[in-house]
Parts: sequence; structure tokens; C-alpha cells
Amino acid sequence: MGKGNFIGINFGTTNTAVFHLQSTDDGYGKAALGEGGGNVPFSSIVAIPKNGGPLEFGRSVKRRQEEFAQNYEIFTSMKSYLGTDKEFVVGSEKYTATDITAEFLKYVKEHILQFHEIDITEAGVAFPIGFSLEARLALRSAVERAGITIKSFVPESTAAYFANREITRGYSRVMVLDWGGGTFDISILNQEKNTVKEIAVFGEKIGGDDIDMEIAGYVHTEIVKKSGLNIPFDSMKPTERDHIMDICESAKIAISLTGEEYGINVSNYGEYGSKHVTINVELLNSLVEPIIESKVLRAIDTALERAGLTPSGIDSVIIVGGSSNLSAYETAISNLFGADKFVLPQKPQWSTAEGAALMQIIRGSFKLKDTIGIELSDGSIFPVFKANEDGVGSKIKSIVFSLVEETQNANFIFTNGGQIEERITVPTKGFIDEQIRLDAEIGEDQIAVITIYNPYTNTTHKVEMNKLTFHYDI
Repeated sequence: MGKGNFIGINFGTTNTAVFHLQSTDDGYGKAALGEGGGNVPFSSIVAIPKNGGPLEFGRSVKRRQEEFAQNYEIFTSMKSYLGTDKEFVVGSEKYTATDITAEFLKYVKEHILQFHEIDITEAGVAFPIGFSLEARLALRSAVERAGITIKSFVPESTAAYFANREITRGYSRVMVLDWGGGTFDISILNQEKNTVKEIAVFGEKIGGDDIDMEIAGYVHTEIVKKSGLNIPFDSMKPTERDHIMDICESAKIAISLTGEEYGINVSNYGEYGSKHVTINVELLNSLVEPIIESKVLRAIDTALERAGLTPSGIDSVIIVGGSSNLSAYETAISNLFGADKFVLPQKPQWSTAEGAALMQIIRGSFKLKDTIGIELSDGSIFPVFKANEDGVGSKIKSIVFSLVEETQNANFIFTNGGQIEERITVPTKGFIDEQIRLDAEIGEDQIAVITIYNPYTNTTHKVEMNKLTFHYDI
């Protein structure tokens, strides 16, 4: 176990959590590094001035969106654009999602130094399981451009497991459900003495933002009914849509925590002016339940299938993330697994960042749980990366495959733990003994990148496998 100060960062679609652990011989102290010196996560919102000048960030922008909208372009959900070619044009300036994320993280770093007197120079960083290689590289780049060295890079739901490992120490199989503002991450883990094994991981783009959009759609419809004007929600100005979604997010959180009805006061809402709409827990549940049924439970079923398990095979379920307190969600998980298996940490929005910090203290080795291979014509698996031997940092060079018959295509079927993950077709000249070269590596981003090169056609093909499972020897 390492000693010293350790920081964990969970850059979120809606909110960003930063956590501090101080490890000593007597244990370690914990502290959430919130915005304004408190224990509230940073709002991941950014305002860029239309006519040049410094960017603005966080809850001051969130609280004053209407005021800022006059002279700034306001951006939310920047995490969802990482790894894409999307450009954000403001005045004469162009920004990528990486540019904006880097500036936001610089703000977070400076803010924590000012209010918490902690200078963040290195940290553990969590990422969504469904992130592509490009998205993971973009996140790493943004963190490093903010002046922070990444010491560990781990899936969000697995990080949350380590943050809550003590309360599930007596259980063998634990499922972690991390439902944040933009992504839903699942890890199923098995604990055996000093080894934690990921049995399966899975991630989907389902977030609290989807719920906020449903609530906003309902509120807009009620406003239409009250006013007689028939302007579609999509036709409202972006700042007006963002404003009403922000109000709806506050309503969602308040109702989830109190169970009481919430009065939504919408002011300066375009031609509709100011209106009042009341939402209660029954209505909120009616809007949330279809998302849970069609997306959340389906993702859980997929993760269980990948693990070869049923709900009865799970000993404990930890739910974390900003959407964890939704009563309809808690009820659905309790009904699926049993209320006795349900674990909701005291501060679920901080678990992932805490786990990212803790992974630096554990400093365990990351070895593959399952073999990554190629399915051959006889049904056997040719191993590319071997379970328990290869892992993060492994590199395989120049495995050569030859054609054994005349064909215009060579079909590669890649498996992970025996399950088919990717299929790729490589054009060929069709010669007997035509050779195709395969190189592969697993980088710090926990993605297996496999490159296939055919010198006869001078073509290169790349396969990325991002749902890998690892052993953590601690």
C-alpha cells in the first residue's frame, strides 16, 4: 500500500467529482474536494465569451445561465463529445471538446488550490467503459494539458467498487451500477482473497440527461396547454432549452431526496413568458420508468449474460452516480435482485472519484481475466493475448497468418473469453500462402488495439476491443 496524498477525478457529463485520500501508517483520511470549498461536485458547465476573454465555469454559470447567455455561449455535456471531430465555434475562435475539457480541468485544479489548499499535480482518473480509444485518449490529453499527471486510469464502475469494497467484503460476486449524467457503467466482480476479478464489464450511453430531457418535454407540453401557443420544444432557443433542463434537473434531485412535490417556476421562457408547473414523485416515476425498462434493465441483462450469470448469482449490488437516488430506479433494482442485496453508499456521487484515488494506493497489477483470440476455421481459438499472463502494457508483434485457399477475403473473428466481440474482413489477392501480419497491444487506456496488415494489397485494418476484463492483485 502506498503512503501519501492521492487524488481521484471523475470528469462527468453533468458534474465532476474530485476526491482526496491521505494514506498513513494508521489508515487514511478522506475528503471530498467540492466547488466553493464545500462538498458539492463541480458543475461541468462552460461559458465561452462571444467577443473574446476568459472562459467561465461551474455553478456560478449554472445559476446565472440567463445572464451569461447574453455575452457567452454556454456548453454542457462536453464529455459526450470527447474523441469526436466536433468543433465549437464562438466568435472568431474554434474549440474542440478536448480544448474545452482541458480549460475546465485547469479551473478545477486552480479552484481546489484556492479553496482547499491542495495542489493537484497527479491523480487517478476514471473513464466510462463504453469510451472508444479516441475518447480515452482525448480525456487523457485534457487532464495532462491541465497540468495533471495520470497515475492510474480505471473504468468508472470498477473504481466505485474499490471505494465501497469494505461494505461488500463478505460477498463474492458484486455488481456495480454507476449511473451518471451521460453514461451507465456496469462492472461484475468476484473477490478471492487478495485478487479482485472483473467477470464482465459493460457500458451504455444512458444518463440523467435523458431523464432531464423527458421532464423538460413534459413541462414544455404543460406550458403549451396553459398558454395556447404551439411552439415545439426543439424550436425554442438553445439557451431556453438548457435553462428549462437545468430547472428540471433541480426538480428531479429535490423530489428524489424528499419524495415531495416540486414547483417548477419557468421565467423568460421565450414567447411563453413565465409559467408554473408542479411535478410530484408519481409523475417523475412515470417519466423515468420507461427509460429504466427499455434501456437500464436491458443493459443489466447484457452484463449478466456476458458474465454467464442470472440475478440470483449476484451477492450484492452497489449503485452509485448522480442518478442513484431515483426512487423508480431503486425499486427496479430491488425487484430484480432483492432488497437485501441493495447497497446505496451514503454519498454515491463521490464513489467513483474516491475509487480512482484509492487505485493509486492499491497499486495492483492489471492482468487479463480472459483470453483474447481469433476463432479459426475448425472452431478452435488462437490466443493473441493470454489470460493471467498478458495485461496492460502487453505488446504482441508480427503474428503471420497465411491463406490456405484461393479467396478474395480473409475473415477474422475476434473473441474475448470465448465470446465473439469483433468481425473484420480483409481484402486479399487470393493467392495460396498469401501472408497477413497481425500486431497487437494493450495500452494504459485498457483497450486492445489489433492491427492487421496485408502487404499484397498494402491495406491496414484496425480493431479496438474496449470491454476487457482484468484481475487486480492487491
